[in-house]
Amino acid sequence: MAEISFPFTKDNDGGGRQAVGQTDWQSMAQMWGGDRVATRLTSSSYTGAALPFAIKVVGDRTVEISPGEAWVGGFYYRLDAPIAFDIGANFDPAKDRRDTVVLRADIPRGSVNMTVVQGQPSANPIAVQPRRKAGQEWELVIHELKVPRANGRVEPFNRAPFDMPNPVAFPWNAGDSAAFMPVGTFVYDLDSDARHVQQEHFRGRDGLVPSMTLGKSSTYTPQLINAASDPKGLVCRGRWRWIAPNTCWFSVDYRNDSDAEIRTKQDALSFQLPVPLNGSTGQAFTGYMLNVDERGGLPNFVALTGMAWAGHRGQTVKITSQSANSLRDGLDYLLLFPPRASIVFSGVYEANQFNE
Repeated sequence: MAEISFPFTKDNDGGGRQAVGQTDWQSMAQMWGGDRVATRLTSSSYTGAALPFAIKVVGDRTVEISPGEAWVGGFYYRLDAPIAFDIGANFDPAKDRRDTVVLRADIPRGSVNMTVVQGQPSANPIAVQPRRKAGQEWELVIHELKVPRANGRVEPFNRAPFDMPNPVAFPWNAGDSAAFMPVGTFVYDLDSDARHVQQEHFRGRDGLVPSMTLGKSSTYTPQLINAASDPKGLVCRGRWRWIAPNTCWFSVDYRNDSDAEIRTKQDALSFQLPVPLNGSTGQAFTGYMLNVDERGGLPNFVALTGMAWAGHRGQTVKITSQSANSLRDGLDYLLLFPPRASIVFSGVYEANQFNE
């Protein structure tokens, strides 16, 4: 029979089976969730001693591991009392060793047990990779042990993966609703009323922040800041989206479709970002001007640089261009937007959602 399915109340000629063997169970159970310690990380901070399977070194050569529960290769495991292991000696005078403490699901034997897998001394020691063969042995690494040369004291490192809160979705107002979710939760705003945008949020240690815009980018009208005039032919367009926590992509496109020059009233002509930027450090932006008719004494194509200095946390970015006097003069503020010309800036920048 080429087609097999299970478990059903009885066998049938369509390949359905009632009995489920250990290998069948493992194949099925692994679809429910990956290997992990059966504890959800919902606090903003932890100490190693407070976690399940906490480890401590007794003397120099013995490790003791506290109780805990885990899911390993499709099977459940519980340790309800501390367990200790003596770590093999490393007599090599010059080379360290890396061992691992693993939970091993032995399918033929029919049990999950904790054990130590010993590595080999090396100038650059690497721990043995866990075995993962369905129907045979399947291992989950809980701790890695540095076993120093010349029988030095064992040093443990926690390597256990943990469960985390399941992602949740709200039809709208996800930002407000997320306040009731545990730390570590991804929250999705499905925008079912089509009033905003579909968006992913993350509720972490630093608070709730949007982490990704889903679907189309948002549009906005970026001001051309410090312009002395606002001719009827000025077109200002912008698009933006969250691409990661506190990280924004944007694009602005200004077109002066009028026959009038737009000059600065003070300082440099500047463009407007969609959300405030992080001013912990300075940030730079790349743009260009198309000036096909070479008006205003400027060439047909001008490379532009946007400048946001350290300490500036607003939405304004000053525009600079190569000095028309000499290459040695470097960059000057852009003071003129010629008629029938266009300015484009786009890029990625760090925003200020955490109010740093």
